[in-house]
Amino acid sequence: MKLIVAAAVAWLVWLLSGSFLKKFWEKGLAVSLSFTHSQVTEGQQASLKEIITNSKFLPLPVLHVKFQMGKELVFTDSENFKITDQNYRSDIFSCMPWQEIRRTLTFVCTKRGYYSIRQADLISYDLFLFSRFVSHRPVDTAMYVYPAPADPMRLALPLRDLLGQVLTRQALLRDPFEMQSIRPYQSFDTYRDINWKATARTGNLKVNVYAPTSSWQVTFLLDINSDLIWKDHGLTEEAIRLCGSMAGQLLDKGIPVSLHTNGIDCLSRQPGFLKNGAGPDHWRSVMELLARILTEGACESPDWFLSGSPAASTDPGFFSDTTLYVLISPKQWESLAASYDSLCLHSPGSQWILPMRPGDPLRISEHIKYAKLFPWEVPYDYS
Repeated sequence: MKLIVAAAVAWLVWLLSGSFLKKFWEKGLAVSLSFTHSQVTEGQQASLKEIITNSKFLPLPVLHVKFQMGKELVFTDSENFKITDQNYRSDIFSCMPWQEIRRTLTFVCTKRGYYSIRQADLISYDLFLFSRFVSHRPVDTAMYVYPAPADPMRLALPLRDLLGQVLTRQALLRDPFEMQSIRPYQSFDTYRDINWKATARTGNLKVNVYAPTSSWQVTFLLDINSDLIWKDHGLTEEAIRLCGSMAGQLLDKGIPVSLHTNGIDCLSRQPGFLKNGAGPDHWRSVMELLARILTEGACESPDWFLSGSPAASTDPGFFSDTTLYVLISPKQWESLAASYDSLCLHSPGSQWILPMRPGDPLRISEHIKYAKLFPWEVPYDYS
């Protein structure tokens, strides 16, 4: 008889506790997930802050917190996560009444990209672990992983050539109505540039330095396709790194840049496009766009930068005599070379940076007349 009573009491406790917990377990329970940095660079470490708050008298002996994020963000600890198409994280907590739990999870950013967490799943149980309670909570946190810089020693030659072209053209075209400064006379200066007032005041010949009539800009044309049968992601990622590094160097020199790519922006779902601009804010815009570029689904047209880019209709400076074009493409198509060469007809000094694997033949050089070709060897990664 006592056994029956004990069983009945246990069943009643289980029934009541299950009903009670099912009704009140979510009350006062909150989860917060946030990246500690809004932007980092490929290869660096970053952190995710996890906060669990139980603001009620009811304890939760077992609480699972599950979420997923990009598989390229690899946690430094070896527990509680599984990587398939996504990085799945599952943490177990024991929340006492009126308790707040804080954790910082460190991970390595192995690839550039735009990473977000939009949902966390909370799972708890009754006192006997028979009943399972599930709640889906919205989360709003995101982080940019910028592409890593390209090799600065190898990049010095094409950059020096490009900067030389810009500075030479700016020096040739000057505005006689806008004087920037006064400097000492040199043998190549003309007499009409002599500032006679400054010469009389100092006793030495002085000449006027005039501002350029127009600002030269550089337009980057980033092609994320290749002419290989399979997708060579190593070449694509190196092309993106080259674009980011060159744009950053030019912006540091005060040279405006714009960016057009046949890669799809993961937010807008349109080909990536950034109008001409300068300054630190524009550099961040360039790096954020490069981080968001998807390597699948790009436009295959050989003249995508003419017919498939928003630039052709929305950027008035795209077809300009004061623009140098830098094509970064691993694709050695004759049709691409013809389209690019026609674009550079009035912009001699433009460049084609060609990422290629060691031993690959260079087949496109004879088809480029109005631009300079810079082969860029990308070693295989056997790690």
